[in-house]
Amino acid sequence: MNESEIQRCGELADLALTAGPEGPELDGRPVQCLRLPAAAAPALEQALGAVPAGCGRVIGRGTDDAAGQVVLVLERGQAIQGTVAAEGPGSLEALGERAADWQGRHTAGALPAGDGYRRGVLQQRMRERADTITSSLDAESRTILDAELHHQGLYRFEDLPLAGSVWQTVRIYPEGAGLADLVLPPAPVPAFWQVARLALAVAVDDAGRPDAEGYRALLSGYNGRRPLTAIERGAAPTLLRLAALDDWLAALEAGADGRAERERLAALQVEAARLQGVWVRAAA
Repeated sequence: MNESEIQRCGELADLALTAGPEGPELDGRPVQCLRLPAAAAPALEQALGAVPAGCGRVIGRGTDDAAGQVVLVLERGQAIQGTVAAEGPGSLEALGERAADWQGRHTAGALPAGDGYRRGVLQQRMRERADTITSSLDAESRTILDAELHHQGLYRFEDLPLAGSVWQTVRIYPEGAGLADLVLPPAPVPAFWQVARLALAVAVDDAGRPDAEGYRALLSGYNGRRPLTAIERGAAPTLLRLAALDDWLAALEAGADGRAERERLAALQVEAARLQGVWVRAAA
C-alpha cells in the first residue's frame, strides 16, 4: 500500500495510521489493512472475532460505501528473528493447530454465492500474473519460470478441500509466533494452500532447503485438528513450489529484482524428487 492508501484506510477505520518500512503502522506497531466486499464481511468478521491469541486480531473497522467494501485493520506482529520455538503456544505444532482451526472457522461455504466467487484454480491465476512480467525477464529467469508453469500445469486441484481465506505467513506477537497477513482471495483456494504458505515461511530456508522436522511439527498440529486427505498429501510438494513462485512473482510485481526468491524456487525444482518423499512421508 502507498502512503495515501494507508492514510485512507486509517481515516475509514478512525485510526491514526502511518507508513512504516513494512507498510501501515499504528503507534509504531505493524498492522494490516484488509479490504473486502461488504457481502463477504459478516462471515469473516465472525471468524476473526473468535481467533485466539497469536493471530492477527481486528483492532479497527470502517466502511467504504462508495466502493461497497468493509475495511478491517488487523494486528500484524513483528518479523521473525531467528527460529520458531520448538514448544509452547508459539511452536510450529501450535501454528499448525491454529491454521487448521481457521480453516474450520472460515470455509469456502462462508463466501456469498453469486457475488463473483467461483471455484478457482491457483495455477491459472499464477500464469496470468506471470504473463505480465515474462517479457522483462532474462533468459535464465524465463527458463525457471517456464519450467515451473509447465510443472504446475500438470496438476488440477479442484478436488482439494477449499478454504474461504488463508493466513499467508508467520510473524511474532507478544505470545510468540503466530499467523499473519490474512488474504480473502477472489475465488476459493485449496485449504492446503495455507499450509504451503506457512511451511515456506518457517520450514524452508532462503536457499530452498526444507527442514523436514519443522514441517512434520507444523503438519502434525494441522493434521491433529483437521485430518489431511490423501489428495492433499500428494499435492503438498507442488503447492509448496507454487508458494515459492507466488513469492517470486510478488517480488517482481513490487519492483524488486526477485533474485533471492527466484533462486529459492530453482532450488525447490532441483530437489523435486526428494521433496516428494519428505512431504508425503511427513504427512502420513
